[in-house]
Amino acid sequence: MEAVYFYEDKEKKPVDKLLEEEFFKRLGPSVREAAIMGTNRKTGYYLYVRADNPEKMKEAVRLIEESKIPIAKITGDEEKHILDYIHKEEDEAASGMGAIFG
Repeated sequence: MEAVYFYEDKEKKPVDKLLEEEFFKRLGPSVREAAIMGTNRKTGYYLYVRADNPEKMKEAVRLIEESKIPIAKITGDEEKHILDYIHKEEDEAASGMGAIFG
């Protein structure tokens, strides 16, 4: 299970603080600058959250919602674009490591 969220620059510190919680440290979400993701958004950040366990994903969503930080869940074409970008990045990193360690 995976989800993509967007938040504005002014919310960076509160989101960083949220991600410092032990739960998120273990889950390992990633943050990407919107300006480099190839979307119409030129400021702000995307938060990518993935969990293999549905209960952990539910907990992540709950913690994000309860934080009261204005973070918007991304859906539709924008979500697909961001997920494709992140998956491609992960695949390239994995194949690069394979080339290093053969």
